[in-house]
This record gives sequence, C-alpha cells and structure tokens, in this order.
Amino acid sequence: MDVIRVKELYKSFPMGNSDTDILKGLDFVITEGEFVSIMGPSGSGKSTLLYLLGGLDTPTKGEVFVMGKPLNTMKENEKSLMRKRDVGFVFQFYNLVPNLTVEDNILLPLILDGKNPKKYQEKLDEILAIIAMQDRRKHTPRQLSGGQQQRVAIARALMFDPSILLLDEPTGNLDSKNSVELMKLFKSINQQFNKTIVQVTHSEEFAAYGNRIIHLKDGVIV
Repeated sequence: MDVIRVKELYKSFPMGNSDTDILKGLDFVITEGEFVSIMGPSGSGKSTLLYLLGGLDTPTKGEVFVMGKPLNTMKENEKSLMRKRDVGFVFQFYNLVPNLTVEDNILLPLILDGKNPKKYQEKLDEILAIIAMQDRRKHTPRQLSGGQQQRVAIARALMFDPSILLLDEPTGNLDSKNSVELMKLFKSINQQFNKTIVQVTHSEEFAAYGNRIIHLKDGVIV
C-alpha cells in the first residue's frame, strides 16, 4: 500500500524580485512499512520536503497524497486532523513543556484533542515501555538528558498510533552515543510496529538505518 505519493512537486520561495525554486518536479512513492532517509547538502530542500509531506506547508505546484488522500484539496481542519491521527512528527528540538512531567507531556496531544487521559493509561504504559522510560514518568524535562527528552518527544508522537512518523534531524542535538541509541529505537519501532518512517538527516551512518535513501541536490532527486 502506498502511504505517501508525490507527483511533480515544486516549491518556490520569493527571493528579492523573483522566485527561487527549492524543489523541482519531485516524483516518488513511499509504501507501508518503509524506513526512508532523505539526504542532501544544506539548502537542498530536505526539510521543506518533509513539511510538505506532513501538510505543514503547501506546494507551489504538484500534489502530495497521504494515505491516498490529496493534501492539496484538504481544508485546514482536515489537515490538522490528519496530523493528529495519521502522522507523528519528531523534530530536532524536543518542544516539551518544562513544568509538565514525562507522562503529562506524552498525554498532552490527547488532552488538547479533548480526550480523557485516564482512558489512555494502558496505552501510556505501553509507550513508556517502548522508549524504556517507565522509571522516569514523574520527572520533568529539566531532570532528563537530551536523549531522554527526545524519547519523550517520540512517545508523544506515538500516542495517536500514527501510521507515519516524520523525523526532521531527530539526532541533531544529541551526542553520538545517544544518537545511535535513538536510531536503534526508530529501527525497532519501524520493524516491530510496521510504522512507515521518513527521516531527514545529514548523516550517512544514520541514513543507513533506513531501507532506502532519497538523495536531494539542488531541489531534485539524484
């Protein structure tokens, strides 16, 4: 099953009196259960592409389909619902709420969606086990290492049980040891739970954790 399909995708940004093409006619498909790494030099359009795949930005031309649905024709509330239910995001910065505990940070998306967190305790326990943070559930972010904070961000992204995880330089703020542990965790999530993962990375070592690499240069796939 195709979970992401990109057709003739272009993205331009205004620069002075003209537009600069960041992405130029991309075509590719990502199927269910794949772990795809997007690589390329700075300015090649990697993060721009990721934001387009997640509906956080709109293309200049072309189409993006997620779970068979065209993002171009979706209303903003439909995109928002898709990002809650179908797509989980993990960014370079953890974006945790400093005064909330680990478990409250993980449950926050559910609370904001109007759900009763008490009904999700079993799911919370399961996800805390996946990220090996059961003994840190009552800690606040300032009591955690960078690697632990990123694990909490991953857990938060998993709470709605999304089909797709989009990762934007997820190891960018971590040392090499924590980075390797995190990539092993993503690989485990991909294989054990059949989550489709798309990551943007500068690292060839971490790109190799995926089963396919898309190389971007000057806005095109090479």
